[in-house]
Amino acid sequence: MTDQPGLGEARRRVASAADALATRAVEAIGDLIRVPSVDPSYPGVDHAEHLGGEARANQLLARSYEAAGCRVEWVEIAAQRPNLIGLVPGHDPDHGRSLILNGHVDVVPAGRSEDWTGGDPWSGRLADGRIWGRGASDQKAALVCAAMAVTALRDAGVLLAGDLTLESVVGEEVGEHDLGTGGVIDAGFRADAAIVTEPTAPIAADPLHPPVSLLVAPISAGLLWLTLEVSGRRGHNNLRPELVRAGGVGELAGANAVEKGAYLLAALQNLEQQWGQRYLHPLFKPGHFSLHPGVISGGPYGAMVPFFISEFCRIEYSILYPPDVASETIKAEITSFVRRAESLDPWLADHPAELTWRFHWPPSVLAPDHPFVASVAASRRAALGEPAHAGPELDPRVRAFDAVDDAMLFNRAGIPALSCGPGSIQFAHAVDESVSVADVIAAIKVYAFAAMDWCGLAGS
Repeated sequence: MTDQPGLGEARRRVASAADALATRAVEAIGDLIRVPSVDPSYPGVDHAEHLGGEARANQLLARSYEAAGCRVEWVEIAAQRPNLIGLVPGHDPDHGRSLILNGHVDVVPAGRSEDWTGGDPWSGRLADGRIWGRGASDQKAALVCAAMAVTALRDAGVLLAGDLTLESVVGEEVGEHDLGTGGVIDAGFRADAAIVTEPTAPIAADPLHPPVSLLVAPISAGLLWLTLEVSGRRGHNNLRPELVRAGGVGELAGANAVEKGAYLLAALQNLEQQWGQRYLHPLFKPGHFSLHPGVISGGPYGAMVPFFISEFCRIEYSILYPPDVASETIKAEITSFVRRAESLDPWLADHPAELTWRFHWPPSVLAPDHPFVASVAASRRAALGEPAHAGPELDPRVRAFDAVDDAMLFNRAGIPALSCGPGSIQFAHAVDESVSVADVIAAIKVYAFAAMDWCGLAGS
C-alpha cells in the first residue's frame, strides 16, 4: 500500500509526533524496567517470589496503552500471569489489513547485582544516550515503542483503515507458549500479519554503535535443548595413574566421567565446525548454527570433592539448527556423531552416554519475498531516512533473527510474522543490558510507518 495518497505527508506528521514523544518514551521505559518481571518459571528461580511480576509490569504498561487511546483487554490463562492486549479499531476495515505488534514482558533473572554498574539491575537509568537495566533490549523498550507508535499516529491525526493490536505477553523466555502468545492466538486475537518486536540490530564488534539497527527478520533458526550425561566408575583419586599411564589396569581402577564428558564435548565441537561449512543459509551469517555447551557439571555422587574418580558428567546443550532441516534429522545426526566418537573409547563403547532431548523451539519461516516483508522493510527505510531499496535482489536490511522468538507461533498459526525491534541480543541476558534512545525513537517511527503502510489510511 506504499502508493496510498497522502502517505508521504502522513509520515512527516507522524515522524514529528514521534520526535516529540522522546522524553515521555524514555521515562515510560525506565519505569517499566523498574518493575522486575522475571519469568517465575525460569529454571533456578523461586516461583512464588517472582509470580506477579509480569502482572505488575503489564498493569503499568496498560496506562500507556490507555493513554494512546487503546481499548485494553486481558487474556489470563495462568493465575497472576495476564497477557495485555491493546486494540485500535480500524476506521475502514473492509478496505484495510490488520496488524499485530507483539512483545513479551517477562525477562530473565538479573544475576548478581554487584556485577551491574551502580549495583542495580532494575535502575532504568538514563546515561550516555542509553536506558539501562534488565529488559531494556529484551524487550521492554519495544513494548513502550509500540504504545508510543499508536500515540504518534493519534497525535498526528492519522486514522488507520485496518485494525491494529498491541500485545504484551508472558512466558516467552521459557517457551510457555500456551500461556503467552499461543494462548492469545487461541483466544481469538488474530490479524493479517504480525511484527514481533524483538531486538534485531546485527551482532557487531562495537555493540554500542552497530552499523545498522531495526533490521527486518522474517526467519529464525530452530532451537533444541539437549542433556548429555556420561557415567563413570568411582574410585580413589590416587588411582589416577592406573587410568592414564602405560601399564595401568585402566577401567578396573575406575573411569573418570568428567574426562569422558570432555572427550565428547571436544567431539561435538568438531561437529559444530563441520556445521559451519555444511549448513549455509543466505539470510544467516556463516557459522550461525551451533552447539552451545552452556552448563557442565560432574564429580562423585554425594561428595563434590576431587578425592574420588568422578562418577558422572552432565552437559547441557543449546543447539541452533537450520530452518530448512528437520529437527529429527538434527537429533539423529548428533546422536550418530556421539555414538561414532564413543566407539573409539573402550569405556564409552560399553557405557554410552545418555542423550535426553528436553525442549524444542521450532524455527520461524516467512518467505523473504512475502509482501509483508517488503512492506515492513520499505517502512523501516522511510522511518530511518534511508533511500528506498532498488533492484531485483533481496533488500540487505532483511536478514535472519539471531535468536528465537514468538514469530514462530504466528507463522505456524497462518499469520505472516517477522521480527523487528530496537536494541541487540548482544545486550539481552547480559550484565548492563541497555538500549539506545536513538533506537527507541526510530522504533516508534518504524512501527507507526509499518501500521500506516500495511493497515492503510482511512479514506485513501
